[in-house]
Formats: sequence, C-alpha cells, structure tokens
Amino acid sequence: MTKLTPKIHSVQCAIHPALRSLIRHIVIIEVDFGNNGVSLAGNYMPSPEQAMFINLYTRFKSKKSGEMNFNTISSCTLMGAQITPFKLLVEESHIAVSIIFQPGGLNRLLNIPITEIFDNGYSAREVIGNEIEELLDESHDAISLDELDRVVQSYFLKKLSKVKESSPIDFALQYLLINYNTNMDTIAGMACMSTRNFERKCKERLGMPPKMYARIARFHKAYKMIESKPIITWADLSYEVGYFDQTHFIKDFKEFARLTPSLQHKELADEHLQFQLDWDKI
Repeated sequence: MTKLTPKIHSVQCAIHPALRSLIRHIVIIEVDFGNNGVSLAGNYMPSPEQAMFINLYTRFKSKKSGEMNFNTISSCTLMGAQITPFKLLVEESHIAVSIIFQPGGLNRLLNIPITEIFDNGYSAREVIGNEIEELLDESHDAISLDELDRVVQSYFLKKLSKVKESSPIDFALQYLLINYNTNMDTIAGMACMSTRNFERKCKERLGMPPKMYARIARFHKAYKMIESKPIITWADLSYEVGYFDQTHFIKDFKEFARLTPSLQHKELADEHLQFQLDWDKI
C-alpha cells in the first residue's frame, strides 16, 4: 500500500511587538490531502506549552491515554500544560492556527487559575464565551494566510487592555522553560519571591508546581530530539538534554509517554502525521 504523503505548508508569523510578552509563537499550518479519504492519527505528548488551537474546515478527534474511543473536539481549543499523552485523529484537509503562549500567558489572558484547564483541552467557547465565534467567523472568511494572521493577531491586540501586566515571575517562568535544570531557589529569586510563594503562584499560572513543570519541559525537549535525531543513543540524548543519567531519562519517559523510549521510537517510525511541532525551529 502506498503511504499517503500530505502537502503541508507551515508559516511562522511575526508576532506584533505589543503581543510578545504574551505570545511566543503563532504558526499557521495548511494540510492538503487532495481528494483522498484519510484517517491519520498522531501523538500529542506531555508538553509545558499553553496554547490555543483554531481548526478550520475540519473537526479533529482526540483520545487520551487509557481511553478506548476518539471524541470530536471543538473548532477552537484551549490547552494548559499536559502530563497525559493523547492521540489526535484527522480525516480531512484543513488549516490550523497554533497560538503558543508565553509561560503563564494563558493565565494572564483568561485571569483564571490554570489549574482549571490543566492536562486537558477545553472548548474556547466554554472558557471565553461566545466572542470566540466572531474570531472563528473572521478566520473562515480570511482569503489568504496573511489575512488569517492579521485576524488572529487583531483579536489578541484588542484583548490586551484586559490582560494582566507582566511581572518578574513571568520572566522567571520564561527562563525556567529553557533552563529547566536551574535550582528553584534561583528561579524564585528571579521572580522576586520566596520559594514557597513562587510555588503557589506557579500553580496559578502553570497549573502545576514548578518542579513538575521543569520535568515536563525537559521530557518534551527529549521527545522532540528523538523525533529529529532518530539514531541518537539514549545515553547521548540523556546527556544532551540534561538528565543526571540514562536511568532518570527512562524513568521520566515511562511516566510521561506511558512507553519505553525504544517502543516510542518504533511508534514514531510508523506515525503518519506529526501534530506537535518544534515551534522554536519552524
């Protein structure tokens, strides 16, 4: 059987300067299967990212680890950081807009504790309200990817007046996302907080304690390296990502991926469509 190769076009949008403290990336992904009937699934692994996903011309389906059946998800989904892997299923050509927030950015936008949307995807309509319908309507009406970019960024620019101002903790969390092995007392100092107060605020902004967030960030980097460097040894990967040793790497992988690295590596070789992109390298 011939393996179906979709036409995929990704655009990394230039973020408006006023939005950069809130949003890390806006990526528009256009996937064309032609006239072929498809049913392609791919993994979405535990991730530190807070995001909004807009899906045009299709409705994705998802299935969390341990669930038997796929469930249809909304056209606009909000996601906090994830600790449970799930699969996504697509059956049509589509355009997707991925808005990846700065750490804590979704908390600043929604002004609710991210523990409310932790480890799951939620309909933006249920969280934000009916105003999301206007964004979806304008997105569907966009006649080009450039216009779609303007529609999305205009929506967030209009929201800025109600967004909480960034503070030292937000810059500390941005640092922690990249420098996940840093001592938490050091990160708390960057946030101008005591360690205990920093941990409490992290649960509000991230939905989880900072040490768990750092572990998820490290695992996520390891997973993306397995995708991009399929011949790397586990020992080399453990060292490059910053694990103490290979044993700690395998322990985290089993906990978060629910598979051993070797089994995950084999599954990646058979995966039909990659949903979880390395946003910093697009």
